[in-house]
Amino acid sequence: MGSSGSIIFIGAIVSLAVVVWGAFSARRSMAVAVVAVFVAMLTAGCSWYAFAESRSLAATIIYGVVALLSLGVAGKHAIGSRSKLK
Repeated sequence: MGSSGSIIFIGAIVSLAVVVWGAFSARRSMAVAVVAVFVAMLTAGCSWYAFAESRSLAATIIYGVVALLSLGVAGKHAIGSRSKLK
């Protein structure tokens, strides 16, 4: 893996860590919501690709679950951040 692959890998790990932290954090942050939406979009695309290319049901389900959980975290943080602005 070259340097660009390493940077992408580290970015993916950090993004997933932010989403996991956001799932269990009581604090609300719009930045976490944005990262969670980005992760959800990427994992939804990966889920479709896993199904379309390899017909791998396990990978499709895993990516789909991660996408749904990321959307839940995004909703939790977006609604929580918006309600505190009032």
